[in-house]
Amino acid sequence: MKIQKEKIIIVLTVFIDVLGLAIIIPVLPFYVESFGASALTLTMLFSVFSFFSFVSSPFLGTLSDRVGRRPILIISILSTAIGWIVFASAHTLWVLFLGRVIDGMAAGNLPIAQSYLVDIARDAKERTTNLGLIGSVFGIAFITGPAIGAALSSFSHALPFYFVGAMATTNVIGALFFLPESHTHMDKRRKIEFNPVRPLLAAAYDRTLRSRYVAWFCFGTAFSGMQSIFALYMSQVYGFNSVMVGTIYTGMGIAVFLNQTFLLRGFWLSHFKESTLEVWAFLCNAIGFSLLVIPSIYFFGSIRDSQSFK
Repeated sequence: MKIQKEKIIIVLTVFIDVLGLAIIIPVLPFYVESFGASALTLTMLFSVFSFFSFVSSPFLGTLSDRVGRRPILIISILSTAIGWIVFASAHTLWVLFLGRVIDGMAAGNLPIAQSYLVDIARDAKERTTNLGLIGSVFGIAFITGPAIGAALSSFSHALPFYFVGAMATTNVIGALFFLPESHTHMDKRRKIEFNPVRPLLAAAYDRTLRSRYVAWFCFGTAFSGMQSIFALYMSQVYGFNSVMVGTIYTGMGIAVFLNQTFLLRGFWLSHFKESTLEVWAFLCNAIGFSLLVIPSIYFFGSIRDSQSFK
């Protein structure tokens, strides 16, 4: 029962964190545009966060092995809360960047949460199930998050960011009072890792998984690139506003949730080899990204034209 309680708390923690991300993604480009920023500035905001997250991740990971998951997770969530509140209250571009830097400097929420779920697993099967929960949480969050973000942005483009900051603050309080430590075998003498390049070098020398690392890098690059410009692209090409972009993200969330919760185990893994599914997954992503670059006049032209006459 104790383990079940811990699992519920950490899954809720992950859900609130991912929900915050899902809320702001459709709104972020429109908010940044209100500062007169260019598309390049928008993508740089994503890059700044990713860079500081890349630098801090090895340090946070080894530190959690040394002092425990709980304190590092709380610090990470707190940095998210402060980062988004600073971002929402910005009046100049440099404050926007400051908010993303603060968030990125301790952006270890999801990796540490995954380590937490591994710690509390009683066996390999439960460990796999626990990690699978992350995928389901992503799906549910991306169903509800974009709709919430779109609704809040109808009042103010800054409101979704204040809302996410408040959610993260609530998350910090909940973790502080209700989340126990999961890592019972801490290595107090373990050397703290400061070099973010070292894991990349280790991956390069791993012949068994090298191709998977490369594939995952390509997927991550494509997905993060799409994430940073998708709303802006839909606005420029089809005339979509934050509400319509949020609706599209909600549809994507439904597809992810159904696939992770029902189709993956009930159909895909039962009828196909994992190696085959890997190829199909990347092909589907490639086709999907390719179709996005083809403006469909038949389906969206009328919407764009009607908006241009308003």
